[in-house]
Amino acid sequence: MKCLAPALLLLLPACGNGAYGTEMVKDTPVARATMYHTDAVDAALADQVFQAMVDGAYNFASDLPEQVDRVNGRLTLRLCNDNEDTIATMLADPTDGAYNYFHGLAGHVSRAIGGEQVDIVLCRLKLDDPYVDIPWDPAKHGV
Repeated sequence: MKCLAPALLLLLPACGNGAYGTEMVKDTPVARATMYHTDAVDAALADQVFQAMVDGAYNFASDLPEQVDRVNGRLTLRLCNDNEDTIATMLADPTDGAYNYFHGLAGHVSRAIGGEQVDIVLCRLKLDDPYVDIPWDPAKHGV
């Protein structure tokens, strides 16, 4: 048993969420919300995005990772989903209500941060398993 404890301590950094960036935490009426931001997004902007998602009643109760990043100059939200039925429906029908929900969420976040372009990348369970991109361009959709 004495040998097991040091071995487990060596594994902890590999199991941690540091690869997702800096963790942000907020208590909500429904659950404790967590979201990560990469170094490409400053902490103040990341907090604005996070607060907008909390204010917009985004479901943080799933305990899946969410991340705000910047890719090719565009603010990018990577959000995980574990509902295979929803994933299949969204892939088959881009007019599905869930797709529309995330499009609306992108617009909500964009308005909260001054009309910036926002892309939502939906992922299966892990942030490195994307299945659909949902872009929001205020010039096309209004602010």
